Amino acid sequence: MLKFNFLPKFSIVIFFGFFLFTIIGTLTHEFGHIAVAKYFGYETILDYGSMNYFPLGFIEDKDVKEIETISKEYLDIEYEQWPEDLKLKIKALDKIIMERYPYKESYKSNEFWITIGGPVQTILTSFLGLLILYVRRKIWMHGFKTVDWLFVFMSLFAIREVFNFINALYSSIMYSESNFHGDEFRISRYLEYNEWVVPTLTMILGLLISCYVIFKVIPLKYRFTFIISGIIGGITGYAIWFGFLGELLL
Repeated sequence: MLKFNFLPKFSIVIFFGFFLFTIIGTLTHEFGHIAVAKYFGYETILDYGSMNYFPLGFIEDKDVKEIETISKEYLDIEYEQWPEDLKLKIKALDKIIMERYPYKESYKSNEFWITIGGPVQTILTSFLGLLILYVRRKIWMHGFKTVDWLFVFMSLFAIREVFNFINALYSSIMYSESNFHGDEFRISRYLEYNEWVVPTLTMILGLLISCYVIFKVIPLKYRFTFIISGIIGGITGYAIWFGFLGELLL
């Protein structure tokens, strides 16, 4: 149920709340991957929208550093246009690095669990927010406090699963894309399911959580403003973070 009254001052708070939590949700999702990678003993690097992990000692390896140094000025140029002597040098160094850090059978299993780490972090954060809201239900039923809005935002981390599904579906329909690189799609492929199975399940879970919080927890007088400002704030946060701010900071 909605009550179509718009609260301007409240909308500003929710706009910036969604803007901020879109960024926080993105980074904590990556920390979920990082936590699992660290557990398996990898070195990790955090990017603004992803993370990378490497065998212990890889990042500071002298040959890895040399490749980074000699290829730095060519990163914006197509590989085919690189000087032949540079490509030969990199191939030689790469061979040494591969011998120094050989592929192990355990890597495939580790990759599966590291991939799961991100979505699990997102969903657990959402459930934690729901749990705290449930414990505090006798309080917020008589009036929402500032801290209750914090737990609302936490519980809505699961919206990420809905957004990812819609974004992939749009790309599939409009551009005939397939074999998506999103965590949920990769998990489906690891499990040898159709790649849409896990994304669909997590989307349904995210949708159920979001609908419950919005239509059962948030007071009626705030709902319309919350939905409109949340959509605008979330999209703006995503566009700015992935457009330039994330790359600028990380």
